[in-house]
Amino acid sequence: MNFKKRFKLNLKVFFFNSKTDYLPYYKHFSFILEKDKDLNLKDILKLIKSENENFAFPNNRELLFRINGLVVNGKEKLSDVTKQLGYELIVDPVLKYRSKNCLVIDNSDFLHQFRRTIGHFSKKDDLMFYLKLYGVHYASETFRYNKEYIGDAILILAHKMLKDGNPHSKEIIDAISGEFNGIDWCEYQNNLFNGQDYSKEISELKDIVYSGKKSKSIGSICSRFIKKRERVYEIGSIENKNIALYLGGSKNLLDRAKSKLVNRRAKYISFGMENRLAGQTILDKNPKLHIKRLESLC
Repeated sequence: MNFKKRFKLNLKVFFFNSKTDYLPYYKHFSFILEKDKDLNLKDILKLIKSENENFAFPNNRELLFRINGLVVNGKEKLSDVTKQLGYELIVDPVLKYRSKNCLVIDNSDFLHQFRRTIGHFSKKDDLMFYLKLYGVHYASETFRYNKEYIGDAILILAHKMLKDGNPHSKEIIDAISGEFNGIDWCEYQNNLFNGQDYSKEISELKDIVYSGKKSKSIGSICSRFIKKRERVYEIGSIENKNIALYLGGSKNLLDRAKSKLVNRRAKYISFGMENRLAGQTILDKNPKLHIKRLESLC
């Protein structure tokens, strides 16, 4: 037996059945797999199901869930996932609080948000565009803090409709500007595994909604500070030291800093929020959310 062509995959898997369970729980699974087998994530879910019949997942195009916090679909290649995330994986529903049975969720909110906000100002191609943003909707970072948030997908669709010259521009802007769940609650982060980034579209939409008037928020201040302090890691002897960095929203700079630390024989300690925004972009519009996001970093 050639063990060099095999590897061990360790999984921590979310379980919950809304009909029988009071609280969710996790179960651990380990599989010895062959490296040259062309497995995708749906194949792995089937393996879990073969080990535990109580495990459930959508068996259709809506097979969407999270691996180590990133939103994936069943077609993703296991080799791509393990290359980026390693062989210790946590499997969760795309939104835990919407779980009905393990990875099966109540997804009625996806079309509900479309219909109640800007659906009646849309054309057929707008709906088709929105349907393709199913993963983007459930990857919305703000759902961690506001379960009633309209979702990033609605905002991206609104951007498209406004750019297309939709005659109901005022109504569209009003619909996405709800004080408690609209654009003021959006601090966009791309939580999709190898998914398209919509930062540009969200930024442009905010410029439209806020009429281009930007206050000097902590976000812009931090951005300038980071650019001016790109050599902040030049701090003397750090050999054999454990170093952690927070440069939220600046992955390129973080990668460069990591490289410098390795070259100087320091050990880099990674943590979950190292590249996450923490309210920088919404302080002037939504200070309450800013505080919540800042607290999540601590």
